[in-house]
Amino acid sequence: MNEEIVKRAASILEREFGPDWQSIAQELGTENLRKRVGKELTSFMAFPERGNGGNSQWRGNCSPEVVASVLRYVLDTKRYYGKDISQFTLLDPMSGSGTSKAAADRLGVKSVLYDLNPAPAAGLGGWNALKNDVEDSADLIFFHPPYHNIIQYSGNMWGKPHPDDLSRCENYNDFLEKLNLCVRKFYMALRKDGRLAVLVGDIRSQGNFYSIQHDMMRMGSFESFLVKGQFNCVSDARRYKKPFIPIVTEYLLLLHKKEVFMIPFHFAKESCFSIADTDLSALTWHHLIRMTLESGGGQMTLTELYERLSRHPKAQKNTHYRERIRATIYEHKDQYIACGNGVYRLTYQVA
Repeated sequence: MNEEIVKRAASILEREFGPDWQSIAQELGTENLRKRVGKELTSFMAFPERGNGGNSQWRGNCSPEVVASVLRYVLDTKRYYGKDISQFTLLDPMSGSGTSKAAADRLGVKSVLYDLNPAPAAGLGGWNALKNDVEDSADLIFFHPPYHNIIQYSGNMWGKPHPDDLSRCENYNDFLEKLNLCVRKFYMALRKDGRLAVLVGDIRSQGNFYSIQHDMMRMGSFESFLVKGQFNCVSDARRYKKPFIPIVTEYLLLLHKKEVFMIPFHFAKESCFSIADTDLSALTWHHLIRMTLESGGGQMTLTELYERLSRHPKAQKNTHYRERIRATIYEHKDQYIACGNGVYRLTYQVA
């Protein structure tokens, strides 16, 4: 869309609606994604207006509309299948400013809240997710953990630094291990046909990108994966010189406990291997030669290429590997430049 038209539309909205114009535009702009086929909850969530419930000043808290939307969906599903909801219970084990209670009260269901904070806004305080048992059971557990150390809670938002605060883990792997323990513990606390809703986000820390939703453990049937837009973040007003992709979304994973004893699970495993001594069906001689030249700064003699690749599994399986190297270079003249005296270089600069 033409930039001038966008600026003009923004100016008209601002004159008409004052400081609320941006939230109105965001509501309009996301409506077709938030509402489809007669449903109020889709795989994209956006709440530019936070809504009432909890404390908007509590850093990292989510909109009560997020909790209410998931809660309403679970209630509607149970009603549709004729399940009894008279004793329906929502449990929030890291309740922060009490947002979940506000959503549950609005929909008329029982809520149970825990928090590590000894003096929480609502519910049981001083509850340690890593050491204490979940004594209650629930039909929906809404779990919104800290995003590693992006916002530290104990010693900052409340009280003194606590060694079992997930926002004060030693490193990301330590955080992930403790987060996965919480996922297992909370899943066990679900009643049959219950749901565990986990709201997490991607983070950047010390130059590294981490996707919590990708790395965390999943238990039960993966019922849905919802993308949630972020609005009014503290970092929105900052400006950065270094190129990077700003994180403007969070993710809600909805895990369904269909069976009591049989538990499907998914556990991400990360590893690394070296192409320098590994052969793959997807690895061609062209790939291998190009990578070898890149490892040497983009330029080598044929003799150096022969020497470097002689011990590779591809060469070990091909007694005519030297001929194959020369033929590959000849077949890709647009990517390898002959510099004379048996020297070849890539057509591009190696970073």
